Amino acid sequence: MNGPRAGTQGVAFSSAREASIGSAVRLAAEIAVRFSSIVATLWLTRSLGVTLFGDFILCLSVGLMIAELCDLGLNAIVVPQIVRDSASLRTLLGLKAAMTLAVVIIGVVLVPAIAALTSVAPFVLALATVHFLGASWIEFMGTSLRALGRRGEEAGLLLLFRLALVSLVIGAPFGLTLRGSAMSYAAAVVPALVVGLILVGKHLPLRGTVVVDIRAVLRQAAPMGVNGYLSLLSTRVELFVLQGPFGSHVVGLFGGALRIVESLLTLPSAIAGGALPAISRDVVTGSRGAAQRTFGLVVWLAAPCAVGLALRAPQVLAVLGPGFVDATPALQILSVGLFLCFSNVALFHALIGAGETAVIPRLTGLRAGAAVALALSLIPSLGLVGAAISFTSAEAFLLAMLTRAARLHVHIDVTRPVVWSLGACVPMAAALSLWTAALPISIALAAVLFCLTGAAILSRGTELAGLA
Repeated sequence: MNGPRAGTQGVAFSSAREASIGSAVRLAAEIAVRFSSIVATLWLTRSLGVTLFGDFILCLSVGLMIAELCDLGLNAIVVPQIVRDSASLRTLLGLKAAMTLAVVIIGVVLVPAIAALTSVAPFVLALATVHFLGASWIEFMGTSLRALGRRGEEAGLLLLFRLALVSLVIGAPFGLTLRGSAMSYAAAVVPALVVGLILVGKHLPLRGTVVVDIRAVLRQAAPMGVNGYLSLLSTRVELFVLQGPFGSHVVGLFGGALRIVESLLTLPSAIAGGALPAISRDVVTGSRGAAQRTFGLVVWLAAPCAVGLALRAPQVLAVLGPGFVDATPALQILSVGLFLCFSNVALFHALIGAGETAVIPRLTGLRAGAAVALALSLIPSLGLVGAAISFTSAEAFLLAMLTRAARLHVHIDVTRPVVWSLGACVPMAAALSLWTAALPISIALAAVLFCLTGAAILSRGTELAGLA
Protein backbone atom coordinates (compact mmCIF):
# COMPACT_ATOMS: atom_id res chain seq x y z
CA MET A 1 0.00 0.00 0.00
CA ASN A 2 1.40 3.39 -0.97
CA GLY A 3 1.60 5.85 1.90
CA PRO A 4 1.47 9.63 1.78
CA ARG A 5 4.46 11.45 0.42
CA ALA A 6 7.08 12.80 2.79
CA GLY A 7 5.94 15.88 4.60
CA THR A 8 2.25 15.20 4.17
CA GLN A 9 1.49 13.47 7.48
CA GLY A 10 0.26 16.70 9.07
CA VAL A 11 -1.84 17.46 6.01
CA ALA A 12 -3.30 13.96 6.10
CA PHE A 13 -4.36 14.40 9.70
CA SER A 14 -5.81 17.82 8.90
CA SER A 15 -7.74 16.53 5.89
CA ALA A 16 -9.11 13.59 7.88
CA ARG A 17 -10.25 16.00 10.57
CA GLU A 18 -11.82 18.27 7.93
CA ALA A 19 -13.57 15.26 6.42
CA SER A 20 -15.03 14.41 9.81
CA ILE A 21 -16.21 18.00 10.38
CA GLY A 22 -17.75 18.24 6.91
CA SER A 23 -19.46 14.90 7.35
CA ALA A 24 -20.72 15.86 10.82
CA VAL A 25 -22.36 19.06 9.57
CA ARG A 26 -24.05 17.32 6.66
CA LEU A 27 -25.03 14.34 8.83
CA ALA A 28 -26.48 16.62 11.51
CA ALA A 29 -28.78 18.18 8.93
CA GLU A 30 -29.90 14.77 7.71
CA ILE A 31 -30.53 13.43 11.20
CA ALA A 32 -32.50 16.56 12.09
CA VAL A 33 -35.00 15.87 9.32
CA ARG A 34 -34.83 12.07 9.14
CA PHE A 35 -37.45 11.44 11.81
CA SER A 36 -39.87 13.84 10.12
CA SER A 37 -39.21 12.28 6.70
CA ILE A 38 -39.95 8.84 8.09
CA VAL A 39 -43.18 10.18 9.55
CA ALA A 40 -44.13 11.53 6.10
CA THR A 41 -43.50 8.13 4.50
CA LEU A 42 -45.56 6.43 7.18
CA TRP A 43 -48.32 8.93 6.56
CA LEU A 44 -48.34 8.02 2.87
CA THR A 45 -48.28 4.26 3.41
CA ARG A 46 -51.12 4.44 5.91
CA SER A 47 -53.17 6.89 3.82
CA LEU A 48 -52.73 5.25 0.42
CA GLY A 49 -52.51 1.59 1.41
CA VAL A 50 -50.28 -1.05 -0.17
CA THR A 51 -51.71 -0.98 -3.71
CA LEU A 52 -51.92 2.81 -4.21
CA PHE A 53 -48.54 3.18 -2.56
CA GLY A 54 -47.22 0.78 -5.20
CA ASP A 55 -48.59 3.08 -7.92
CA PHE A 56 -47.04 6.11 -6.23
CA ILE A 57 -43.62 4.46 -5.88
CA LEU A 58 -43.71 3.53 -9.57
CA CYS A 59 -44.50 7.15 -10.53
CA LEU A 60 -41.70 8.46 -8.33
CA SER A 61 -39.23 6.00 -9.85
CA VAL A 62 -40.10 6.93 -13.43
CA GLY A 63 -40.22 10.66 -12.60
CA LEU A 64 -36.75 10.45 -11.08
CA MET A 65 -35.35 8.83 -14.21
CA ILE A 66 -36.83 11.58 -16.41
CA ALA A 67 -35.58 14.36 -14.14
CA GLU A 68 -32.08 12.87 -14.10
CA LEU A 69 -31.69 14.18 -17.66
CA CYS A 70 -31.16 17.68 -16.23
CA ASP A 71 -28.13 16.47 -14.30
CA LEU A 72 -26.07 14.23 -16.59
CA GLY A 73 -23.37 14.00 -13.93
CA LEU A 74 -23.11 17.73 -13.23
CA ASN A 75 -24.05 17.46 -9.55
CA ALA A 76 -21.35 14.87 -8.96
CA ILE A 77 -18.47 17.07 -10.17
CA VAL A 78 -19.52 20.36 -8.54
CA VAL A 79 -17.22 19.98 -5.51
CA PRO A 80 -13.93 19.16 -7.25
CA GLN A 81 -14.67 21.73 -9.97
CA ILE A 82 -15.36 24.56 -7.52
CA VAL A 83 -12.45 23.53 -5.28
CA ARG A 84 -10.16 24.07 -8.27
CA ASP A 85 -11.79 27.39 -9.27
CA SER A 86 -14.75 28.84 -7.37
CA ALA A 87 -15.81 31.07 -10.27
CA SER A 88 -16.56 27.99 -12.38
CA LEU A 89 -19.88 27.97 -10.52
CA ARG A 90 -21.18 30.50 -13.08
CA THR A 91 -20.52 28.08 -15.91
CA LEU A 92 -22.03 25.17 -13.99
CA LEU A 93 -25.19 27.18 -13.29
CA GLY A 94 -25.57 27.98 -16.98
CA LEU A 95 -25.14 24.34 -17.97
CA LYS A 96 -27.65 23.23 -15.34
CA ALA A 97 -30.23 25.75 -16.56
CA ALA A 98 -29.79 24.72 -20.20
CA MET A 99 -30.21 21.04 -19.41
CA THR A 100 -33.28 21.72 -17.27
CA LEU A 101 -34.94 23.62 -20.10
CA ALA A 102 -34.21 20.72 -22.45
CA VAL A 103 -35.79 18.24 -20.03
CA VAL A 104 -38.94 20.37 -19.73
CA ILE A 105 -39.29 20.43 -23.52
CA ILE A 106 -38.61 16.71 -23.87
CA GLY A 107 -40.91 15.92 -20.95
CA VAL A 108 -43.93 17.31 -22.78
CA VAL A 109 -43.67 14.32 -25.13
CA LEU A 110 -41.95 11.81 -22.86
CA VAL A 111 -44.31 11.91 -19.87
CA PRO A 112 -47.54 10.98 -21.74
CA ALA A 113 -45.73 8.24 -23.66
CA ILE A 114 -44.25 6.63 -20.55
CA ALA A 115 -47.56 6.99 -18.69
CA ALA A 116 -49.28 5.04 -21.46
CA LEU A 117 -46.67 2.27 -21.32
CA THR A 118 -46.68 1.93 -17.52
CA SER A 119 -50.41 2.50 -16.96
CA VAL A 120 -49.81 5.34 -14.49
CA ALA A 121 -51.69 8.65 -14.40
CA PRO A 122 -49.93 11.20 -16.68
CA PHE A 123 -50.63 14.11 -14.30
CA VAL A 124 -49.19 12.24 -11.32
CA LEU A 125 -46.11 11.28 -13.33
CA ALA A 126 -45.65 14.89 -14.45
CA LEU A 127 -45.82 16.13 -10.84
CA ALA A 128 -43.30 13.49 -9.76
CA THR A 129 -40.96 14.71 -12.51
CA VAL A 130 -41.36 18.33 -11.36
CA HIS A 131 -40.51 17.28 -7.80
CA PHE A 132 -37.27 15.61 -8.84
CA LEU A 133 -36.29 18.44 -11.19
CA GLY A 134 -36.57 20.81 -8.23
CA ALA A 135 -34.78 18.37 -5.92
CA SER A 136 -31.90 18.13 -8.41
CA TRP A 137 -31.49 21.91 -8.33
CA ILE A 138 -31.63 21.97 -4.53
CA GLU A 139 -28.94 19.31 -4.37
CA PHE A 140 -26.84 21.23 -6.90
CA MET A 141 -27.10 24.49 -4.97
CA GLY A 142 -26.45 22.80 -1.62
CA THR A 143 -23.36 21.05 -2.96
CA SER A 144 -22.14 24.34 -4.42
CA LEU A 145 -22.51 26.06 -1.04
CA ARG A 146 -20.57 23.24 0.63
CA ALA A 147 -17.74 23.56 -1.90
CA LEU A 148 -17.63 27.30 -1.17
CA GLY A 149 -17.24 26.53 2.54
CA ARG A 150 -20.85 27.36 3.46
CA ARG A 151 -21.66 24.08 5.19
CA GLY A 152 -24.21 25.65 7.54
CA GLU A 153 -26.14 27.20 4.66
CA GLU A 154 -26.15 23.89 2.81
CA ALA A 155 -27.53 22.18 5.91
CA GLY A 156 -30.21 24.86 6.28
CA LEU A 157 -31.23 24.47 2.64
CA LEU A 158 -31.61 20.70 2.97
CA LEU A 159 -33.53 21.15 6.19
CA LEU A 160 -35.94 23.61 4.56
CA PHE A 161 -36.60 21.26 1.65
CA ARG A 162 -37.28 18.23 3.83
CA LEU A 163 -39.46 20.12 6.30
CA ALA A 164 -41.53 21.62 3.48
CA LEU A 165 -42.12 18.15 2.05
CA VAL A 166 -43.06 16.71 5.43
CA SER A 167 -45.41 19.61 6.22
CA LEU A 168 -47.25 19.36 2.92
CA VAL A 169 -47.58 15.57 3.02
CA ILE A 170 -48.91 15.55 6.58
CA GLY A 171 -50.97 18.72 6.19
CA ALA A 172 -52.37 17.32 2.91
CA PRO A 173 -53.66 20.63 1.50
CA PHE A 174 -54.38 18.84 -1.79
CA GLY A 175 -56.00 15.77 -0.20
CA LEU A 176 -54.88 12.32 0.95
CA THR A 177 -55.09 10.76 -2.51
CA LEU A 178 -52.57 9.67 -5.11
CA ARG A 179 -53.08 12.92 -7.03
CA GLY A 180 -52.99 15.05 -3.87
CA SER A 181 -49.79 13.41 -2.63
CA ALA A 182 -48.11 14.08 -5.98
CA MET A 183 -49.16 17.75 -5.81
CA SER A 184 -47.66 18.02 -2.32
CA TYR A 185 -44.38 16.57 -3.57
CA ALA A 186 -44.24 19.06 -6.45
CA ALA A 187 -45.04 22.07 -4.25
CA ALA A 188 -42.48 21.10 -1.60
CA VAL A 189 -39.50 22.11 -3.74
CA VAL A 190 -40.55 25.77 -4.09
CA PRO A 191 -39.34 27.25 -0.73
CA ALA A 192 -35.89 25.65 -0.90
CA LEU A 193 -35.50 26.61 -4.57
CA VAL A 194 -36.15 30.28 -3.81
CA VAL A 195 -33.84 30.36 -0.78
CA GLY A 196 -31.16 28.37 -2.62
CA LEU A 197 -31.08 30.79 -5.54
CA ILE A 198 -30.74 33.71 -3.13
CA LEU A 199 -27.87 32.08 -1.21
CA VAL A 200 -25.96 30.97 -4.29
CA GLY A 201 -26.44 34.37 -5.90
CA LYS A 202 -25.13 36.04 -2.75
CA HIS A 203 -21.90 34.01 -2.77
CA LEU A 204 -21.46 33.77 -6.54
CA PRO A 205 -17.82 34.68 -7.31
CA LEU A 206 -17.28 37.49 -9.79
CA ARG A 207 -14.46 35.98 -11.80
CA GLY A 208 -12.05 33.10 -11.74
CA THR A 209 -8.34 32.58 -12.12
CA VAL A 210 -8.73 30.31 -15.15
CA VAL A 211 -11.04 30.10 -18.15
CA VAL A 212 -13.52 27.27 -17.72
CA ASP A 213 -13.54 24.82 -20.62
CA ILE A 214 -17.20 23.81 -21.00
CA ARG A 215 -16.34 20.82 -23.14
CA ALA A 216 -13.87 19.60 -20.53
CA VAL A 217 -16.52 19.99 -17.83
CA LEU A 218 -19.02 18.00 -19.87
CA ARG A 219 -16.44 15.30 -20.58
CA GLN A 220 -15.76 15.02 -16.86
CA ALA A 221 -19.47 15.00 -15.98
CA ALA A 222 -20.52 12.53 -18.69
CA PRO A 223 -19.21 9.40 -16.95
CA MET A 224 -21.08 10.38 -13.79
CA GLY A 225 -24.23 11.08 -15.83
CA VAL A 226 -24.10 7.61 -17.33
CA ASN A 227 -23.41 6.24 -13.87
CA GLY A 228 -26.45 8.07 -12.46
CA TYR A 229 -28.78 6.54 -15.01
CA LEU A 230 -27.35 3.10 -14.61
CA SER A 231 -27.67 3.45 -10.82
CA LEU A 232 -31.33 4.41 -11.09
CA LEU A 233 -32.04 1.51 -13.40
CA SER A 234 -30.10 -1.04 -11.38
CA THR A 235 -31.76 -0.15 -8.07
CA ARG A 236 -35.30 0.02 -9.47
CA VAL A 237 -35.34 -2.76 -12.01
CA GLU A 238 -37.00 -5.07 -9.46
CA LEU A 239 -39.98 -2.68 -9.18
CA PHE A 240 -40.49 -2.66 -12.95
CA VAL A 241 -40.12 -6.43 -13.29
CA LEU A 242 -42.54 -7.04 -10.40
CA GLN A 243 -45.20 -4.78 -11.94
CA GLY A 244 -45.82 -7.06 -14.93
CA PRO A 245 -46.66 -10.46 -13.41
CA PHE A 246 -47.63 -9.40 -9.87
CA GLY A 247 -49.20 -5.93 -10.12
CA SER A 248 -49.28 -2.86 -7.88
CA HIS A 249 -49.94 -4.70 -4.61
CA VAL A 250 -46.68 -6.66 -4.67
CA VAL A 251 -44.87 -3.56 -5.99
CA GLY A 252 -46.24 -1.72 -2.95
CA LEU A 253 -44.95 -4.40 -0.57
CA PHE A 254 -41.47 -4.36 -2.09
CA GLY A 255 -41.59 -0.58 -2.41
CA GLY A 256 -42.37 -0.25 1.31
CA ALA A 257 -39.42 -2.45 2.27
CA LEU A 258 -37.16 -0.69 -0.21
CA ARG A 259 -38.30 2.71 1.08
CA ILE A 260 -37.07 1.77 4.55
CA VAL A 261 -33.66 0.93 3.13
CA GLU A 262 -33.54 4.09 1.01
CA SER A 263 -34.51 6.29 3.95
CA LEU A 264 -31.40 5.08 5.76
CA LEU A 265 -29.16 5.58 2.74
CA THR A 266 -29.23 9.34 3.23
CA LEU A 267 -26.88 8.76 6.17
CA PRO A 268 -23.87 7.41 4.21
CA SER A 269 -24.56 9.91 1.43
CA ALA A 270 -24.40 12.73 3.97
CA ILE A 271 -21.18 11.48 5.56
CA ALA A 272 -19.42 10.79 2.26
CA GLY A 273 -20.75 13.94 0.61
CA GLY A 274 -19.66 16.12 3.51
CA ALA A 275 -16.14 14.68 3.29
CA LEU A 276 -15.83 15.05 -0.49
CA PRO A 277 -13.91 18.37 -0.45
CA ALA A 278 -11.33 16.91 1.95
CA ILE A 279 -10.99 13.75 -0.14
CA SER A 280 -10.46 15.89 -3.25
CA ARG A 281 -7.72 17.88 -1.51
CA ASP A 282 -6.05 14.67 -0.36
CA VAL A 283 -5.46 13.75 -3.99
CA VAL A 284 -3.14 16.75 -4.31
CA THR A 285 -1.07 15.82 -1.25
CA GLY A 286 -0.95 12.07 -1.84
CA SER A 287 -2.77 11.25 1.39
CA ARG A 288 -5.63 8.80 2.00
CA GLY A 289 -6.62 9.98 5.50
CA ALA A 290 -9.97 11.52 4.55
CA ALA A 291 -11.05 8.61 2.36
CA GLN A 292 -10.15 5.97 4.97
CA ARG A 293 -11.81 7.90 7.81
CA THR A 294 -14.96 8.40 5.74
CA PHE A 295 -15.26 4.75 4.73
CA GLY A 296 -14.71 3.65 8.32
CA LEU A 297 -17.39 5.99 9.67
CA VAL A 298 -19.92 4.80 7.09
CA VAL A 299 -19.28 1.11 7.76
CA TRP A 300 -19.46 1.56 11.53
CA LEU A 301 -22.85 3.18 11.06
CA ALA A 302 -24.01 0.53 8.58
CA ALA A 303 -23.41 -2.50 10.78
CA PRO A 304 -25.87 -1.78 13.63
CA CYS A 305 -28.49 -0.45 11.19
CA ALA A 306 -28.38 -3.63 9.09
CA VAL A 307 -28.27 -6.09 11.99
CA GLY A 308 -31.00 -4.32 13.92
CA LEU A 309 -33.25 -4.07 10.86
CA ALA A 310 -32.90 -7.78 10.11
CA LEU A 311 -33.82 -8.78 13.66
CA ARG A 312 -36.77 -6.37 13.96
CA ALA A 313 -38.10 -6.42 10.38
CA PRO A 314 -41.70 -7.43 11.25
CA GLN A 315 -42.02 -4.65 13.84
CA VAL A 316 -40.61 -2.05 11.47
CA LEU A 317 -42.96 -3.05 8.63
CA ALA A 318 -45.96 -3.06 10.97
CA VAL A 319 -45.41 0.66 11.47
CA LEU A 320 -46.00 1.24 7.74
CA GLY A 321 -49.58 0.06 8.05
CA PRO A 322 -51.82 -2.98 7.62
CA GLY A 323 -50.60 -5.48 5.06
CA PHE A 324 -46.97 -4.40 4.88
CA VAL A 325 -45.85 -7.11 7.33
CA ASP A 326 -46.16 -9.54 4.41
CA ALA A 327 -42.88 -8.06 3.15
CA THR A 328 -40.92 -9.32 6.21
CA PRO A 329 -38.83 -11.96 4.36
CA ALA A 330 -37.93 -9.38 1.71
CA LEU A 331 -36.87 -6.77 4.25
CA GLN A 332 -34.71 -9.25 6.15
CA ILE A 333 -32.83 -9.99 2.93
CA LEU A 334 -32.67 -6.29 2.06
CA SER A 335 -31.08 -5.57 5.44
CA VAL A 336 -27.99 -7.37 4.16
CA GLY A 337 -28.24 -5.23 1.05
CA LEU A 338 -28.40 -2.16 3.31
CA PHE A 339 -24.94 -2.88 4.72
CA LEU A 340 -23.61 -3.40 1.20
CA CYS A 341 -25.24 -0.18 -0.01
CA PHE A 342 -23.64 1.87 2.79
CA SER A 343 -20.21 0.51 1.87
CA ASN A 344 -20.74 1.11 -1.84
CA VAL A 345 -21.83 4.72 -1.31
CA ALA A 346 -18.64 5.46 0.62
CA LEU A 347 -16.41 3.80 -1.98
CA PHE A 348 -18.14 5.60 -4.84
CA HIS A 349 -17.53 8.98 -3.17
CA ALA A 350 -13.90 8.09 -2.53
CA LEU A 351 -13.41 7.39 -6.24
CA ILE A 352 -15.21 10.62 -7.18
CA GLY A 353 -13.02 12.63 -4.81
CA ALA A 354 -9.94 10.99 -6.31
CA GLY A 355 -11.04 12.06 -9.78
CA GLU A 356 -11.47 8.46 -10.97
CA THR A 357 -14.87 9.15 -12.54
CA ALA A 358 -14.17 7.12 -15.67
CA VAL A 359 -14.15 3.80 -13.82
CA ILE A 360 -17.44 4.40 -11.99
CA PRO A 361 -19.90 4.01 -14.92
CA ARG A 362 -18.25 0.74 -15.90
CA LEU A 363 -18.77 -0.67 -12.43
CA THR A 364 -22.34 0.58 -12.22
CA GLY A 365 -23.05 -0.79 -15.70
CA LEU A 366 -21.92 -4.22 -14.59
CA ARG A 367 -24.12 -3.89 -11.51
CA ALA A 368 -27.10 -2.89 -13.69
CA GLY A 369 -26.53 -5.86 -15.99
CA ALA A 370 -26.35 -8.20 -13.01
CA ALA A 371 -29.53 -6.70 -11.55
CA VAL A 372 -31.49 -7.14 -14.78
CA ALA A 373 -30.31 -10.73 -15.20
CA LEU A 374 -31.03 -11.61 -11.58
CA ALA A 375 -34.45 -9.92 -11.57
CA LEU A 376 -35.60 -11.62 -14.76
CA SER A 377 -34.45 -15.03 -13.52
CA LEU A 378 -35.57 -14.85 -9.88
CA ILE A 379 -38.72 -12.69 -9.73
CA PRO A 380 -41.06 -14.76 -11.98
CA SER A 381 -40.64 -17.82 -9.72
CA LEU A 382 -39.86 -16.28 -6.31
CA GLY A 383 -41.78 -13.00 -6.52
CA LEU A 384 -41.15 -10.65 -3.61
CA VAL A 385 -38.31 -12.71 -2.13
CA GLY A 386 -36.74 -13.04 -5.57
CA ALA A 387 -36.73 -9.25 -5.91
CA ALA A 388 -34.96 -8.88 -2.56
CA ILE A 389 -32.37 -11.53 -3.46
CA SER A 390 -31.81 -9.83 -6.80
CA PHE A 391 -31.19 -6.42 -5.20
CA THR A 392 -28.88 -7.77 -2.48
CA SER A 393 -26.87 -10.01 -4.81
CA ALA A 394 -26.31 -7.15 -7.24
CA GLU A 395 -25.04 -4.94 -4.40
CA ALA A 396 -22.65 -7.70 -3.27
CA PHE A 397 -21.33 -7.99 -6.80
CA LEU A 398 -20.83 -4.21 -6.92
CA LEU A 399 -19.02 -4.16 -3.56
CA ALA A 400 -16.53 -6.77 -4.78
CA MET A 401 -15.72 -4.64 -7.83
CA LEU A 402 -15.59 -1.38 -5.89
CA THR A 403 -13.28 -2.87 -3.26
CA ARG A 404 -10.76 -3.76 -5.95
CA ALA A 405 -11.05 -0.32 -7.58
CA ALA A 406 -10.74 1.51 -4.25
CA ARG A 407 -7.61 -0.39 -3.27
CA LEU A 408 -6.10 0.40 -6.65
CA HIS A 409 -6.98 4.11 -6.90
CA VAL A 410 -7.40 5.46 -3.35
CA HIS A 411 -5.71 2.75 -1.22
CA ILE A 412 -8.61 2.22 1.20
CA ASP A 413 -8.42 -0.68 3.64
CA VAL A 414 -11.89 -2.21 3.39
CA THR A 415 -11.45 -5.33 5.50
CA ARG A 416 -10.66 -3.93 8.95
CA PRO A 417 -13.68 -1.60 9.39
CA VAL A 418 -16.04 -4.26 8.02
CA VAL A 419 -14.76 -7.00 10.34
CA TRP A 420 -14.60 -4.87 13.49
CA SER A 421 -17.95 -3.10 12.96
CA LEU A 422 -19.75 -6.41 12.47
CA GLY A 423 -17.93 -7.83 15.48
CA ALA A 424 -19.17 -4.92 17.57
CA CYS A 425 -22.75 -5.97 16.71
CA VAL A 426 -22.51 -9.39 18.37
CA PRO A 427 -23.72 -8.31 21.87
CA MET A 428 -26.65 -6.28 20.50
CA ALA A 429 -27.62 -9.10 18.13
CA ALA A 430 -27.62 -11.61 20.98
CA ALA A 431 -29.76 -9.32 23.14
CA LEU A 432 -32.30 -8.66 20.38
CA SER A 433 -32.53 -12.37 19.58
CA LEU A 434 -33.10 -13.42 23.19
CA TRP A 435 -35.38 -10.60 24.33
CA THR A 436 -38.50 -9.34 22.58
CA ALA A 437 -39.56 -5.80 23.41
CA ALA A 438 -41.38 -2.86 21.84
CA LEU A 439 -39.58 -1.34 18.85
CA PRO A 440 -38.43 1.89 20.60
CA ILE A 441 -37.01 -0.11 23.52
CA SER A 442 -35.27 -2.50 21.13
CA ILE A 443 -33.68 0.41 19.26
CA ALA A 444 -32.47 2.02 22.48
CA LEU A 445 -31.07 -1.25 23.82
CA ALA A 446 -29.29 -2.00 20.55
CA ALA A 447 -27.79 1.49 20.41
CA VAL A 448 -26.46 1.31 23.97
CA LEU A 449 -24.91 -2.14 23.54
CA PHE A 450 -23.32 -1.26 20.21
CA CYS A 451 -21.90 2.02 21.53
CA LEU A 452 -20.39 0.28 24.56
CA THR A 453 -18.84 -2.48 22.45
CA GLY A 454 -17.65 -0.01 19.83
CA ALA A 455 -16.09 2.23 22.48
CA ALA A 456 -14.15 -0.73 23.85
CA ILE A 457 -12.78 -1.51 20.38
CA LEU A 458 -11.97 2.12 19.59
CA SER A 459 -10.13 2.48 22.89
CA ARG A 460 -7.47 0.21 21.38
CA GLY A 461 -6.93 2.69 18.55
CA THR A 462 -8.73 4.11 15.54
CA GLU A 463 -6.30 2.37 13.20
CA LEU A 464 -7.41 -1.03 14.51
CA ALA A 465 -11.05 -0.12 13.82
CA GLY A 466 -10.24 0.99 10.27
CA LEU A 467 -10.83 4.70 10.93
CA ALA A 468 -7.25 5.70 10.19
